[in-house]
Amino acid sequence: MEPASDPAHDVVESYDKLTEDELGNLGIVLGAYRSFRGDRRGHIAYVSMPITSGKRFYEVLTAEGVTSAKELAAKRGKDALYELVIKPNVEEGIALADALGEARSDLLFIAPSVFEAKKWRWSQDAYMALWYRVIGEFAGKHYLMDGWEYSTGGLKEVLFSMLMRWRVVRSCNLREAANEFRFSNFYPGMPHDKLWEEVRKMWEIRVYDHDGTELRLDRALAKAVAAIRDLQARGFDASDLIGPAWRLSQVPWRSPFFMSGFSPDGEDQPTMSPLYDEMRDAMRQIAIPAGAPS
Repeated sequence: MEPASDPAHDVVESYDKLTEDELGNLGIVLGAYRSFRGDRRGHIAYVSMPITSGKRFYEVLTAEGVTSAKELAAKRGKDALYELVIKPNVEEGIALADALGEARSDLLFIAPSVFEAKKWRWSQDAYMALWYRVIGEFAGKHYLMDGWEYSTGGLKEVLFSMLMRWRVVRSCNLREAANEFRFSNFYPGMPHDKLWEEVRKMWEIRVYDHDGTELRLDRALAKAVAAIRDLQARGFDASDLIGPAWRLSQVPWRSPFFMSGFSPDGEDQPTMSPLYDEMRDAMRQIAIPAGAPS
């Protein structure tokens, strides 16, 4: 029996955990972003960047001979995670966004790590909910820092962009879409025909590696599988990555257009690429013994 699959789970989960105060703060920040008018998607790109985890996190743990952030703090002090992982991750992520901006003068790149959420007492769920909304409402392109597949947050953000790209986010009924993805106050004040136009624009999002190579679903899934296998082989707990990676493998099957011949990646349907089929089988082998993630 395969794991229960709801690719939207990670998006929904973040919203369900927010307090009324957090929802209010979220609305304030989104209101500021909405002050940008005109063709936002055509000029805004979002850059996924690990902050507390990612490839560097596991490299540091390996170098220090420990297996968790708690063990790292016990060995190197309470500031070790910040000094060895968070600070360099933030610096590298902002530098990537700046470099992309220099190479693409037609785009503005959002670097989420610039927003110091903990300083304003934002929870991790509120922080993730904000960026789901920013990706969903504003970004036409989604770039990824190298090693994103080792970051739970990065993997969830890629999952969300693929949900849009594969038209799992849809609007035959906007209220249904708002409920499914917890987009409360979904594009406030916008007429229905304009709302439908916005959802169609969400489907056009493109995802890119740090070097500008477009990242399609099959290769994104292959990277996630490779990261999980690597961490497991090195004795690390990769359970936080398994759930969203499994849901990533299910994205096409959640698309209402899939069996009708639709594919944003240009493959003939319903047959997917050989790489996707191989990686989907690999995720089944990983996920089911791990306890069937929802």
